[in-house]
Amino acid sequence: MTTKETKLKIQTTLLLVCSSFLMVWNCETKSSNVDSTLFLPLLQTDHTIPNTGSGNPEETTPGAPNSNPGVWLADTVKSAPGHTGSGIGNSNNAVNGVRGAGLTGGGTDVFSLAYTLANDHIILEWSGHKITNGPGIDFIVFENAFKVSNPSTYFMDIVIVEVSNDTTNWCGFNPNYSFSPETTYSKNPADWPRFAGRNSVLFHETTKNFGYDPSLVFDTANSGGDGFDLDELSEVSNSAGGTGCTSILRDELKSGFTYIRLSSASSVRWKNPDTNLAFVKEAISNGPDIDGVYARYRAIR
Repeated sequence: MTTKETKLKIQTTLLLVCSSFLMVWNCETKSSNVDSTLFLPLLQTDHTIPNTGSGNPEETTPGAPNSNPGVWLADTVKSAPGHTGSGIGNSNNAVNGVRGAGLTGGGTDVFSLAYTLANDHIILEWSGHKITNGPGIDFIVFENAFKVSNPSTYFMDIVIVEVSNDTTNWCGFNPNYSFSPETTYSKNPADWPRFAGRNSVLFHETTKNFGYDPSLVFDTANSGGDGFDLDELSEVSNSAGGTGCTSILRDELKSGFTYIRLSSASSVRWKNPDTNLAFVKEAISNGPDIDGVYARYRAIR
């Protein structure tokens, strides 16, 4: 039983005891000065803990068809070299729930990356689980992009997304900057296919969580963020992602991956394969801000 379930069970027991007390009191006295609102806190559940799943769907064996989608938050930081423990340097901000600021705003509950090998990435996982492949989008990466003006002008800090089972060999999605010329930065998300950090974060744990209904959450028109489908995972290993990736590893990871690495596209780690130069970036950008990752299908490791 989880801590949250234990707490709820205790609250329920106390509520029953107190309710019984009120019934006896009112039956044995003609008038009562007991204020029943004193017991209202017992009716309240703890909503400060981010949701890590919708309902309790049956676990799926990796490689088996997925018919029980959920809304599963990446809840564990495997590695965050830039972690300082405070403010936007606190890597816990990447696993404590997604709290977007909407179409035209940037959130503050984020973990910020930079552009050197010492602080350009974060590796996350789902405790005790692998993320598996199913119909539609399999996971959404929530960075902190926001719309500046119409029709498609955004402030973006572009992110390269990779997955792994051992944190040594990684496969990515073969992102490709498509603006021409590629030495000029584009503010249009459409010019950055298969990258993250492109779209605003609309999802919010408290105010816009869609009841954690997978069919609603994994519609990026509702939640924002950048959706990824494991069917589109690539075997390409080049200067824009993928380390030790092969077609065999790609197919293995399509069936289930353990770790996700999010790194600054403009880090010294990467280069645009078309120009052999660093990926261009917004002039005032200082690194991606990671809000969190939600996955749709999972299986016990």
